[in-house]
Amino acid sequence: MPARVVFDLDGTLVDSIPTMADAGNRMLAELGRPPVSIEECARFVGNGVARLVERLLLCRGGLPGEGLDPAVARFRAIYGADPVTGTHAYPGVGEALARLADTGHWLAVCTQKPNAPALAILRGLRMMPPVTGFTGGDSIDALKPDPRMFRHAADQLPPGVELLVGDSLTDAETARAAGVPFLLHTRGYRTQSVAELPHDAAFDDFAALPELVERMLAA
Repeated sequence: MPARVVFDLDGTLVDSIPTMADAGNRMLAELGRPPVSIEECARFVGNGVARLVERLLLCRGGLPGEGLDPAVARFRAIYGADPVTGTHAYPGVGEALARLADTGHWLAVCTQKPNAPALAILRGLRMMPPVTGFTGGDSIDALKPDPRMFRHAADQLPPGVELLVGDSLTDAETARAAGVPFLLHTRGYRTQSVAELPHDAAFDDFAALPELVERMLAA
């Protein structure tokens, strides 16, 4: 039986924090603010660009007088100019995606990241194809954990049993809201322990993912 396997992007398929932290620090520097560390930036991702920028500003002096929107626009411009340099796929991702597709499963990505940089990463790192479905932060008027994001991505694929693969509480809540099993990538950006995150299965090595998907289908 084929599956519709929907993946989160940041912290699940790719480690993009160095690139986002660099863009955030360039934005902060233009405002005369000190930089954040990669570890700090990792705690701020997962709820969309506006929340990321807001958290960066709040931890480095607060919101500027002109408000949040200009800073969000500046971050988008800096990050969008080159979202790929410094971002890399987690080990084994390419092989796992190819094996899932070769087995007959359908693959999509559902990410809070704006569409243009997300697609640039997927294409630049040669994940699209085998990924064929895509929903980004600009695709619909909703963000995870709203299940409409998952549904928008999954419904671009042929029929199959649905699964969500992610790394965070937001992804776990999205899976629960959509009523689908959640597979947790434990090497991502979660701020909770594995035990604190509701999940149906967990893995830290993408080499294990294809067999894990088959086990979930069999169950």
